[in-house]
Amino acid sequence: MNDKNKLQVGLDWLIRSFAGVVVFLAIYTICWTLIPYFSNSGLPVDTIEEVAWSREGLLGIYRHPPMMIWLVGIAWRLSGGWIGSPYVASGLALSVGLICIYLLVRISRPASQAGLAVLTTPLVYFFGPQLPQWNANIAQLPFVGLFLYAAYRGVMTRSLGWTLLAGAAAGAGLLGKYSFGLVALFAAVGMLADPVARSRIKVLHVLLAFVVCVLVFLPHVWWFFTAPMNTVDYFRMSAERTEGTALGHLISPLLVILGAVGVLIPTILVAIRGLDYNSAPRRVDSAVDQSLKVYLGFVVVGPIAISAFIGALGGGLIKDQWLIAYLLPAPALVVMLLLPNGVEVSWRKSAAIFYVAALAILAIAYPAERQAHYWRAPPGHPVLWAPLMPAEPMAEAGQALWRKAVTAAGKPDMPIRIVAGGPEAAGVANVTPGRPAWFEHFHKGYSPWITNDLIGSQGILATEEVPADFAARHGLCVATQENFDWRNGHGGQGRIATLTVLLPDGLCPPAQ
Repeated sequence: MNDKNKLQVGLDWLIRSFAGVVVFLAIYTICWTLIPYFSNSGLPVDTIEEVAWSREGLLGIYRHPPMMIWLVGIAWRLSGGWIGSPYVASGLALSVGLICIYLLVRISRPASQAGLAVLTTPLVYFFGPQLPQWNANIAQLPFVGLFLYAAYRGVMTRSLGWTLLAGAAAGAGLLGKYSFGLVALFAAVGMLADPVARSRIKVLHVLLAFVVCVLVFLPHVWWFFTAPMNTVDYFRMSAERTEGTALGHLISPLLVILGAVGVLIPTILVAIRGLDYNSAPRRVDSAVDQSLKVYLGFVVVGPIAISAFIGALGGGLIKDQWLIAYLLPAPALVVMLLLPNGVEVSWRKSAAIFYVAALAILAIAYPAERQAHYWRAPPGHPVLWAPLMPAEPMAEAGQALWRKAVTAAGKPDMPIRIVAGGPEAAGVANVTPGRPAWFEHFHKGYSPWITNDLIGSQGILATEEVPADFAARHGLCVATQENFDWRNGHGGQGRIATLTVLLPDGLCPPAQ
C-alpha cells in the first residue's frame, strides 16, 4: 500500500520472508545481549553456577540434567570467557527454537503469518526480560522447536529421517529439563487426537525414534543412578521447603492460567486488530491446517494445565520461568486460531507503533528493574542481588591474597585450583585465570569432582566461612585470611566477605 510508513514497510519485509525472520532474530539477539550486559554488574545467580559447572564436562548436576551446562560452556569457551556469552546463548536458543516454529507454521500457512508468529513471540514477557536468565528453561527452547517441527513433519510425510530427528530432539530436550517430557507427551496426544495425523503415523518409525531418544538420554540415566547427590535428593529438599497453604491450593493454579493468558494479550491484540489482509485466500489443505491447530493446541494447553494442576495439588507458587518452554509455540497457535488460512497479512500503522512501543517497554523494564534495587534500598542496607554484584573485584582480591600466601610459603608458581563457597565463589572461579574448580559450599555431594587428594595437594581459596575442622580433616592449614569489602555495581554497600587461603600442611608459617 502506498500510504504505509517506513516502520510498516520494514515490519512487513521482516515477516514476509525467511531472510527477514533471520535478520529480525539476529537483531533481537544482539539487543538482548547488550541490554543485560550493560544493565548487570554480574551474572544472574543460576547462570553464575552453570558457567562454573560447565568446566567439568558433567553428565548431570543435582538440580537438572546437563544440557544447560553444555550449551553455556560452549558459548563461554568460544567467546574466551566473555561475561556476555550466556546472554548470546539465550538469544541463540530462542532464535533456533523460533526458526523451527516458523517452519512448522509454514506447513499450512503463508510466509507472512509464519513470520508474524515469530515477531510477536518477543511480545511475551518470558522472551524479553526473562531471556537473559540462562537456565534449564531457556536451554530447552531450541529442542522444543526442533522436536515439534520434526515430529509433525515426520508423521505427516511418513519420513523416517524426520521422525528419528524428532527422537533425537526429544532426548536432547529431556537433557535440558525433565519436564520437557510434557511437551513430547502432549505432542503425541495431539497427533493421536486428530484423524489426519493419526492416519499417517507409522508405528515402526515412532518406535525407532523412541529408541533414539533413549540412546541420547541414556548417559544421563547412568549418571542419575551413580551420582553421590542426585536430583531426587534435591527435589526432596525443595519439597520440604515448600509451604503450601489452603489458599495456595486455589491461588496457585489461577496464577498459572492467568499468567499464561496475560502474557499472550499483546500477541492477541496484534492478531485481532493490527493487521490488513492483502490477498484473497489461497487454496490450501484445510484438513492439514486443522490438524496442525489441534497439534499446537494440545502442545500449548496441555503442559500449562498440568502445571496448574501441580500448583493446585501442592499449594505452593509455580515459578513463572517454568512456563517458558511451554509458551514458545503459543504465539503461533494464536496466529493460526485468529487469522484465516491462505491470506497474506501486513501491519497496520497503529499495530506497528504498538509493537515497537511494547518491545521498547519490555527492554526498558529490564535495566529499570536493576536500578530499582539501588533506589529502593533503605539507607545503610546492602544491595546484594547477584546481578548487581561484580565478581571481578573479589577475584582480584582473592588472587592477591593467594599470591601473598604462596609467596610466603616459597611456592610463587602455585596457581589457584579450587574456589570454595556459595554462588559468589562460582563467580570468582569463572573469572580467575586458569578457571579453577568451584567447590560448592564445601559439599562434596554438590561438587563430586573435588576429591580429597585434590584438596590436600592444591589447597583452597574460600569466599565464605570455612567449616569447623575442615582444614584439619584434609591436611590443610590456614595460611592467611582477610575481610574483603564487596561493593555492589554502583560502588555502594554490599557485604564483608571473609577470604581465606588454605594451603597444604607445611606451607603455612609457624604459629607465633
